[in-house]
Amino acid sequence: ELHTTHPVLAQVWRQPARQANLARALRNFDIHALDESVAVGRRLATAKTSDVVDAHLAVVAESLGTFILTGDPGDMSKLNARFERY
Repeated sequence: ELHTTHPVLAQVWRQPARQANLARALRNFDIHALDESVAVGRRLATAKTSDVVDAHLAVVAESLGTFILTGDPGDMSKLNARFERY
């Protein structure tokens, strides 16, 4: 199962005409809305950081009992998220 969030998608989506591969890949993902705002805010407060997108991803991954595939392990560590580095 592959998951991502709408905020993550908003960060990576730029020019639709040039992102055919991304659009195809997204057919295989469940995309989660930003609807855990209280939990995200609490995670940010605990981590003493301000990246809502990363915190939301951490909250969603935790709720699904899965991990995050990331190239930025430092930020995920601050958020106490389970992750694998790519």
